[in-house]
Amino acid sequence: MGGYPQYQAWGVLPLLTGAWWLLAGLDGSGWALAMALLPGLVLLSTGVGTVLYAGDPRLNQFMAVAGLIGGLLAWPMMGSVGLLAGLGLLLASLACALCAGHLAVAQQPEFEGVESPPLGLRTALKAMVDVLIVGYFTSTARIPSGQRADRIVDEIGQALRVYEDAGWDAHPATLHQDPEPLQGLQQTPARTLDHAYQHLRWTSGFVPEPSLPGAQRFAGYTRNHTAHAWLLEHQDDAPRPWLVAIHGYRMGLDWLDMSLFPPQWLHEQLGLNVFMPVLPLHGHRRAGLRSGDKYLDGDFLELLHAQSQALYDLRTAARWIREARGATQMALLGYSLGGYNASLLAGFAQEFDVVIAGIPLVDIAEALWRNFPTIPRRGVEDRGVDDDVVRRLLAPVSPLQFDCQVPPAHRHVFGGTADQLLPPPQAQLLARHWDCSPPTWFAGSHLSVRRERVVKDCIEVALQAAGIIAGPGQALVPAVASA
Repeated sequence: MGGYPQYQAWGVLPLLTGAWWLLAGLDGSGWALAMALLPGLVLLSTGVGTVLYAGDPRLNQFMAVAGLIGGLLAWPMMGSVGLLAGLGLLLASLACALCAGHLAVAQQPEFEGVESPPLGLRTALKAMVDVLIVGYFTSTARIPSGQRADRIVDEIGQALRVYEDAGWDAHPATLHQDPEPLQGLQQTPARTLDHAYQHLRWTSGFVPEPSLPGAQRFAGYTRNHTAHAWLLEHQDDAPRPWLVAIHGYRMGLDWLDMSLFPPQWLHEQLGLNVFMPVLPLHGHRRAGLRSGDKYLDGDFLELLHAQSQALYDLRTAARWIREARGATQMALLGYSLGGYNASLLAGFAQEFDVVIAGIPLVDIAEALWRNFPTIPRRGVEDRGVDDDVVRRLLAPVSPLQFDCQVPPAHRHVFGGTADQLLPPPQAQLLARHWDCSPPTWFAGSHLSVRRERVVKDCIEVALQAAGIIAGPGQALVPAVASA
């Protein structure tokens, strides 16, 4: 947006704030110095970096993280430096986090066909949350290195040779198993955020392709063998439309998913039966300490198996909704990683009348390579693996490889013009592949999506056009309280 200065004066704020933190720590006790080191050093270094070589997005990411940490640590620091100095550190640290959001928007490139987001406090606040999340992801990710990097590179080479022998390069859809009917269904009542729902569990029939590397390792994640979903179903005899709503990365927890897909709106106001599946390796299915561990951690065979299982489980669920629940109208909605999976599912399942991909991840290789630290990235590239090789490996689970089964008029994409996780070209790429209308844009970021009026309007217009609802905010059948 605008010009790109060689020297960025905004970096003076974190530079001075970092120096203040370090001086405050030196004037205090030992524990005060220990608390001051992290925000002080990171803010000082990101400030210097921003002043001298502005433009590296990681400067903004770590500036935002250090600003937030400084805002939290300022409270206990008041016991050492006094109330006024502590409040000063608090406000200055939070101002640095906000500065990171402003810089992220100000420095993002102009995208053809996309109106640039307005520069201002509101946009900076939205972008700040995005860069905080990206900073958290990049600072805690298990970046491939050493023997792990060697293993990953070797497995990619083996997998591509298997592709050639099996013909999956030319016909990627043949990698995927036809899903079996849903087996071992258990349904128990539950409640979260003051909403009653049904917690569904069933046995995932997915078996990793044994000829591919990592299949045995992936099969060893035993919790992942059980699929889960949250179900909001009206208890009446009226034929109601169904919505399959797919969560984003590191979600898959009932309270998180229902904050993304509000029951008050989708279930109660619009009268939909809402089915929220939990993606592999997320929530109750996790294989690490956090929901989503091993999904996007740079282990590309794990990602291939996880996405293959996601497609299998989603196809199984769609079939169950149509056959066991007698659904005659079905809509598909996904955000972020959920948008990726909704788009992929729409390339295989014919059950859906409309698909809506919000802030979608579309090109995984591009997204990962853009955030890959330079030295580890060079390490794997020197071994012969770059984003094009990863793109070829992931082709069998890419929505860009398959024709959408939903009629063109009922394919919809929306994105944020200030999205710092998945910039606008990702949404544009999907809209072009789908040959549908250009994305609907909102002047916000990735994490502001649930509070954007444009998003709600886009979804309701799409559902109305497909005959899923009667009109904006109007259900086909008046909603009643669910069990």
